[in-house]
Amino acid sequence: MFRRKLRALNYYSADSINPSVSEDLKALVVWLEDQKIRIYKIEDRAPLRNATGGSWNAAFKKYLEDLSCPHDSDTNFSAAVDWLLGYAVQCEFEDEREQNSDLKCGLSAAADAPALSTSPPSGASEKSALDVDPRSKVFADSVQTLARILMVTTHPDPTVTLEAVRLVVEEKLSQSAIQEAKSKRSDKKERKFKVSGKDCGFNVGDPALEEAATALRLLHIRELRTLQTQINQLIVTAQALTADPKTDTSLRAVGT
Repeated sequence: MFRRKLRALNYYSADSINPSVSEDLKALVVWLEDQKIRIYKIEDRAPLRNATGGSWNAAFKKYLEDLSCPHDSDTNFSAAVDWLLGYAVQCEFEDEREQNSDLKCGLSAAADAPALSTSPPSGASEKSALDVDPRSKVFADSVQTLARILMVTTHPDPTVTLEAVRLVVEEKLSQSAIQEAKSKRSDKKERKFKVSGKDCGFNVGDPALEEAATALRLLHIRELRTLQTQINQLIVTAQALTADPKTDTSLRAVGT
């Protein structure tokens, strides 16, 4: 009966946990408090983490009381655990809503502002320009979306991916880069090449197919020429490293 809520919380053993087993229940409660609920300070979580046997049951009962759980773990264990999971889901929802609200407000402010300073004001804390938590799921998903749109390879650390996105934006999407691209496109003359009447080297019996085959063969030849040029450049580079040996007369050796 708990599987759906455990999966919604992304619990690591949602499909195998048995809350009736004391060790499973203890691991679940500690994880919920550490990751989702966080009603206690870190130092106050020691009884839930370290106590065993009856001491842990007492700590768990007090924990439910501190959360104002309407169920008693002794008389209605399943209802108490189900309520605790529901409370954790609610906490998760509240966190996501606050993060989405912060991101939306930050993006709106960025759109309305004429420009953002690249350096933080004096006395400001080291936070992102939009005051978004870089460890949040919203931040990571937003950065991944930007990277996918700009075709930037992602990194496990979203801040590294964001830095790569920034470099691409500065290089490709700045005003100077856009103007340069427009000027190159306007200066570039369109070149047309007629493939009709050219011999593709074989006969397919259909004029339209022969034109398509000829175009594909010409493109293949161009790719081979590019590859040959790259091979030649590689050979030249290798020769520059091997064809000019240094001579050490004191050793009476060449190529050392």
